[in-house]
Amino acid sequence: MMSLVYFSVPIYKIFCQVTGFQGFNSNQIDNTYSSDNNSSLKFNVRFDAEVAEGLDWLFDAPKKMSIHEGKKYSVIFKAKNNANVQVTGTSVFNVLPPKIGPYLYKIECFCFLDQPLNPGEVAEFPVTFYIDPLIKDDPEARNVRNVTLSYTFFPKID
Repeated sequence: MMSLVYFSVPIYKIFCQVTGFQGFNSNQIDNTYSSDNNSSLKFNVRFDAEVAEGLDWLFDAPKKMSIHEGKKYSVIFKAKNNANVQVTGTSVFNVLPPKIGPYLYKIECFCFLDQPLNPGEVAEFPVTFYIDPLIKDDPEARNVRNVTLSYTFFPKID
């Protein structure tokens, strides 16, 4: 049973990378965004920050924002370790609605690495992302206006 818990987050991340499930696109790092200023679509992005049971952290999301496809945006999530020992967290993310997932590319994300925090330490976790202009060619996805980018931190079990 402990093995299942230990390997569940890494297995889930691999599954998402391979299948594209939960908004992860394995080509995200290789793709570039367009600097075209003729954006025509506007999206309202809400950010969500959750902490799984067993991780004594506060985790705050940035305020919602309006964005356009093809433009790069950066936001900062913040976390604080309330435990009196160093704790390492690992995060998974989700993009809603799912039809937006293939078009949301993260250039920089704290979710790419495990995050150790010392007792009482407060850290800022950046996310830099864009929505691929190819979304304009997708008749279903281009009509979406509200997007949620959600992160959940789990304790990393060694």
